[in-house]
Amino acid sequence: MKSLNIVHISPTPLVAAPGKIAKAQRQVGHNAICIIFSDYPAHTNLAGKFIEDSILFTQELQKYLENSIAQADVIHIHNNCPYDKVKWIRALNQEATFVYQIHSPMREGPVFLDRTEEIGLPFTKFLVVGQHHSKLYPNYIPVPNIIHSVPSLNLREKNEKLKVIYSPTNKHEGRWNNKFSATLDITLRSLKNLNLIEILSFEKPIPPNTLMYLRRNAHLTIDEIATGGFHQVSLEGLCAGNVVINGSDYFGQVGFSRFTNYVLPPFQTASDNDIQDVLLKFVDDVDLTRFWQQKSFEYFTQYLSPEKLVQFFIQAYGVA
Repeated sequence: MKSLNIVHISPTPLVAAPGKIAKAQRQVGHNAICIIFSDYPAHTNLAGKFIEDSILFTQELQKYLENSIAQADVIHIHNNCPYDKVKWIRALNQEATFVYQIHSPMREGPVFLDRTEEIGLPFTKFLVVGQHHSKLYPNYIPVPNIIHSVPSLNLREKNEKLKVIYSPTNKHEGRWNNKFSATLDITLRSLKNLNLIEILSFEKPIPPNTLMYLRRNAHLTIDEIATGGFHQVSLEGLCAGNVVINGSDYFGQVGFSRFTNYVLPPFQTASDNDIQDVLLKFVDDVDLTRFWQQKSFEYFTQYLSPEKLVQFFIQAYGVA
């Protein structure tokens, strides 16, 4: 397969997802960059935390970026593109394969808004994150999230308290936006107060490398149990050799398994009805914790390396 010139374009860092794709594509021999038009605002505590693998557009860099766009075989747009930047791109290159990828629902139901015609670029390939998102966009090609951290395994020791990493979330409107579970928050506080678990928790966003450091020192990652889906948190938990708890349903797991030779991920599923029982099962059983930690580590190592997952993007582009 020939080396491709690929330009990813995103209005914001999108929690580093486009930059990670570009990085993985470079690792397998393609010339790929990710351009973002603005970082997150400073007041969100997200500024500067997710742009390591992206290039922030500035007037000083415009000429260099124009050369990359003009030479691109693939121009991969993530979520949206401002109208003035659409005109800029079209003036530079109309021969590339234009790809559109949705990372999150544009509007909560009952109507899910497809913005590709509104953007005004000649898209021929349409991609969607292959977790719960593909249920909302059934005609799009599912692609995976990519994790670049080195897999690790910190097996729980005998007589060691269960270390849980979890970030509380606020209640939001919408079927797929609300990740909040009052039952989960109460359960975790109760187990901590009973001195049965240690919680590694944080109220504000922290840099991804710091978060992965904490995750590597934990035994169990909790994603969320409110939506019936799962998120990048679950994949990071597998990478860190954690037991991973989420609320993902069977169909979401099967959909994701298209990236793993149809082997289902070793998630521990829970809901408000049984989250206490699921957690207590691991609190009381060190061997069970170690067993599923090992399963997580092996699954990530075998199936979820960036070099393997990035091939799904190259195949989706359909560029010889």
